[in-house]
Amino acid sequence: MKFNWGTGIALVYGLFAITMVSVVILSQSHDPGLVSKNYYNLDLNYQEHYNKKQNAANLEVGVSVKFDAVRQVILVKFPQNVGAPAGSIKCYRNDTVASDTTLEINTDQEGTMEIPARHLTAGLWNLEIDWQADGTKFFNEALVTIIHA
Repeated sequence: MKFNWGTGIALVYGLFAITMVSVVILSQSHDPGLVSKNYYNLDLNYQEHYNKKQNAANLEVGVSVKFDAVRQVILVKFPQNVGAPAGSIKCYRNDTVASDTTLEINTDQEGTMEIPARHLTAGLWNLEIDWQADGTKFFNEALVTIIHA
């Protein structure tokens, strides 16, 4: 068989078509995991979310978040003057949904919650603290860098 310009152009277009079909098939099977599944409901309830953030900003003493590298725990300290906190803490990383964790708030007598960090991957973690105390709802966000020694 003789290789000429027509054969070369046909091969290039054929390989291009096969590549495009492969990319489309692979992109359909990939879940980026960075988009919230219920973004429409979050948008509808944004005013409530904004009010929670405003309530948290109006506190004299806010929620403090620290990482204790020696004990390998994340310490979340709630203010004492608003009552017993209840709600949830979502721990997530921006790179994957597989490691996301949601925990119910369970504090000690001093209003501190300890989140074990040994099972969490080292790096930057986002914490979304959705809580309420004495009928008032609050929302805090925090960044924590986990370092395993």
